[in-house]
Amino acid sequence: MLAKRIIPCLDVRQSQVVKGVQFRNHEIIGDIVPLARRDDDDGADELVFYDITAFADGRVVDKRWIADVAEVIDIPFCVSRRYPKRGAGRRDPLLRRR
Repeated sequence: MLAKRIIPCLDVRQSQVVKGVQFRNHEIIGDIVPLARRDDDDGADELVFYDITAFADGRVVDKRWIADVAEVIDIPFCVSRRYPKRGAGRRDPLLRRR
């Protein structure tokens, strides 16, 4: 039997967690790090963060808050942003090797 997993997905905008209705009228819910810590403490199996404005703003995801989250939680997490359509320059500088 498959186990059920709890995987909160948090929308991030300008390094804040936001909540919107039908992808509009976003309101700030709080800071990323304390909310990630709370979800970890509440028993989440992993976390997903979507930086919902990074692509539209022409920037990569801010690595600082990613590092801050990694310091305070003990569960796996992933970070994503919206990507352009296939073939429209999908290479993300965040993922490039150094």
